[in-house]
Amino acid sequence: MTEIRYPAFLSYSHRDEAIAEWLHRELETYRVPSRMVGLETPFGPVPSRLSPIFKDRHELSAAGSLGEAITAALGRSSALLVVCSPAAAASTWVDEEVRTFKLLHGHARIFAVIVDGEPGASRIPGREQEECFPPAVRFTVGEDGQLTDVPSEPIAADLRPGGDGKRLAKLKLVAGLLGVGLDEIVQREAHRRARRLRYLFAASLAGMTVTSGLAITAVVARDEARDQRNEAQHQRAEADGLVEFMLTDLRKKLEPVGRLDVMDTVGRRALTYYAAQNPSKLDPDALGRRARALQLVAEVRNLRGDSEGALTAFRQAAATTGELLARNPNDGQRIFDHAQSVFWVGYIAWQRGDIKTGRQYFGEYLKQAQKLVGLDPHNDAWAAELGFAHGNLGTLELDDNQPAKSLNYFNNAERVFAGIRDRASDKRDPSYYLAQDIAGKADARRALLDLPGALDDRRRETAMYQALLAADPNDSKAKEGLAVAQYRSAQLQLEMGSGAQAAFTAGQSFDGIRRLLAQDPSNHLWQEIAIKAANIRVEALMMTGNWPAARETNAWALGSAAKLVATDRTVADWRNDCLLPARWMQIALSGKDARTARQLTAAFDQDFSWDSKGKATEDERFAWIMVDVLDGLHWRSIGDIARARASFARAVGRFPSDKPTDARLLAVAGYLRRFQHTSGLPQVAPATAGRVQYDVGALLTTKGG
Repeated sequence: MTEIRYPAFLSYSHRDEAIAEWLHRELETYRVPSRMVGLETPFGPVPSRLSPIFKDRHELSAAGSLGEAITAALGRSSALLVVCSPAAAASTWVDEEVRTFKLLHGHARIFAVIVDGEPGASRIPGREQEECFPPAVRFTVGEDGQLTDVPSEPIAADLRPGGDGKRLAKLKLVAGLLGVGLDEIVQREAHRRARRLRYLFAASLAGMTVTSGLAITAVVARDEARDQRNEAQHQRAEADGLVEFMLTDLRKKLEPVGRLDVMDTVGRRALTYYAAQNPSKLDPDALGRRARALQLVAEVRNLRGDSEGALTAFRQAAATTGELLARNPNDGQRIFDHAQSVFWVGYIAWQRGDIKTGRQYFGEYLKQAQKLVGLDPHNDAWAAELGFAHGNLGTLELDDNQPAKSLNYFNNAERVFAGIRDRASDKRDPSYYLAQDIAGKADARRALLDLPGALDDRRRETAMYQALLAADPNDSKAKEGLAVAQYRSAQLQLEMGSGAQAAFTAGQSFDGIRRLLAQDPSNHLWQEIAIKAANIRVEALMMTGNWPAARETNAWALGSAAKLVATDRTVADWRNDCLLPARWMQIALSGKDARTARQLTAAFDQDFSWDSKGKATEDERFAWIMVDVLDGLHWRSIGDIARARASFARAVGRFPSDKPTDARLLAVAGYLRRFQHTSGLPQVAPATAGRVQYDVGALLTTKGG
């Protein structure tokens, strides 16, 4: 008889990987109530943990059959968990895994986790595509391994809106895997939660602290006669468990009602607790709990906008995973965990504008990813980490105005994901990541003023999204990526002097993203993309002289940007990247109405603040410079040369201190030098300036410029 090693095998489609990750984590970290451990069930004594649950599916062969490792894992698994959705119902691999499990173990220990779609929809005419159960879940399997026509009724937990909810769904699965009644596990869990909450709030009201810095009275010594060392270890284990509870289960209760303030207090005490511990003296289990808790503390801090607190917690988590790695330097999982920790330190540092620290930790992430690939060159999940690492550094270097370095990193990332895509049976995810890296290359080439090369990259990116949509017309991420690629292509076409083509391409982006937005009007990212596409379209329409269409689209962009900014005024990018461009073009579109233009200019100066420290982005600089130029043209048109010169001088002061590389900034500098005889502008080699065909004058015709 085959030895059972895994409490469960987790089967899922790659489209459902996020929920599979959550489910895997929740079940493996679930601690069975102590009073239930050891109870006899039809499936043996109740264990203290449901670990390990088999999840890795990278052993699938490309030959159309399950790999030996996967088949062996199914044979050594006590139960099968199937994440069910229309994607899973259409997945050959998921169906084959269910079929193989039934052939090996029968039909009794299969648990469905419904995340999308509808059970039984395959029997409803017109709704067949909504079916969430794979065929092998819906029907029994004969002794020959073939499906029969006898329906099968799997035990199901429902994660859909209006279903069981995550907590009850998890407990249903726990009860099924343990072989106990749901009522029993729910009651035990409720008792444990109530006891822990009493400990937490009683300690909080008393304002007491133990040596850990946490106000937890439940870990006071229970028996003075016990051995002091064992009692200390017991106290620490209890404290660790309660901290993890507060940062997982309690957080889930508090987040939906906005009680991150309580979690912030919990996080502060947890940081104090863990900062006082020496990682080198903790056992691996304690180190693992420490790392998980610290990661959650950091996430809460980041959600609250406390990047400093988040960075501190992520650094401590990285120190913890680093200690685990030092003990097992060739363990792939330890390398992977540490890679995630150092990534987050780098990410938060980069978010805060600390390029040096971001580069250091992103570099460490790359180093760990290279180790993973060295351990197993055939593991595409680890290869993907290498691609992500190169891509992260590419983004950082571009942000630091190092486009040549950025392009090199994106080239490396492109090679990694191209290889993964070529080997993959499901090409959707590697294709998407590959498209994103090609987009990064386009941005780097644009910064290098290689506009034709950048546009060629955007065309390749666009073709990849179109291929994804041909395979799945409902792929919203591909639709989103396509819209961005199109409006960015339109921007390049403008800079190369192709206004009419830019108007067409931006119109495609604008129409496509608005169709997507109609499905979810509350999606802020799609709103942002739609506004940016509209702004590029307005710019292109102005350049081609189609003022009525430009004014109509500008009115939509202004209204939409104002609504978006109003939803959260702390998001500076919405003001600077969406509303700011719409406002300068509104001034340009005011035509010969000098009074309206003056009012709009005054309102612009009042509503937006110029960054006097020179940290404005090139897009922000361009908007401010165009407002100054339009203002100068107004004064010149009425004969006030002194004010005109003052306005042009303000425009000059907004150029970057070093030589600009943005095509539009180069174009407006050339316009001011040639047509307004303005001095003090940055000097650019004629060959460099000649690469740009952006027609600034066409944008200013309504002002008589």
